[in-house]
Amino acid sequence: MLEPELKDIWKNSSRRSQITFETNQLIDELNAKVSDIQKKIRNRDLREISASLFGILIFGYMLYEIPFPITKLACGFSIMWFVFVIFKFKQSKQQNIPAKLSLSLTEQLDYQETTMQYQVNLLESAAYWYSAPAFVTNLIFIVGLGNPVDYSWSNTIAESFLPLTINLKIITIIGLTLFYAFTIWINKRAVTVGVKPLLKNVKAMQQQLDKE
Repeated sequence: MLEPELKDIWKNSSRRSQITFETNQLIDELNAKVSDIQKKIRNRDLREISASLFGILIFGYMLYEIPFPITKLACGFSIMWFVFVIFKFKQSKQQNIPAKLSLSLTEQLDYQETTMQYQVNLLESAAYWYSAPAFVTNLIFIVGLGNPVDYSWSNTIAESFLPLTINLKIITIIGLTLFYAFTIWINKRAVTVGVKPLLKNVKAMQQQLDKE
């Protein structure tokens, strides 16, 4: 074999080794980022499920205690919404499991892509299944609040935090509007800044492995 051919073989082998090393390094960095965001997602799921269970207890009590019919109906809707939220985040929790190490790199990346895409869909649609229903049920709850005297109802604790006057109702509704608008923005930002860039990196790594 001629010396130039030996040099070409050595150069190509060295180049492939370098590419493999760089690819493995990028995969390790990507896995670390995926693990970090999956941890944040698990904490979010646990937090939302816990908050929903607490919400069920609060609105269950108000359903029993408050005499206003429309507000009672809103409490019932709120409880159903909390149950639905628990179901959604339990689905997210079950889906957000680290890829098994026994899988090949390609299979791990495919799994990570599926996981990240699920979160993109969940967060991008949160305005419809999370914020909007909560805002509507809270709005019904507030509008339905009446005059305690008309129902011969007295509860010092409840009356101290419920917006029973027109002015308080307007202020509370404005506050809720701003809060849920902020919630929608937070979810959109989480997708744009956190999940989508990571999903893009996963897809880029898949393409890199396909080339190799």
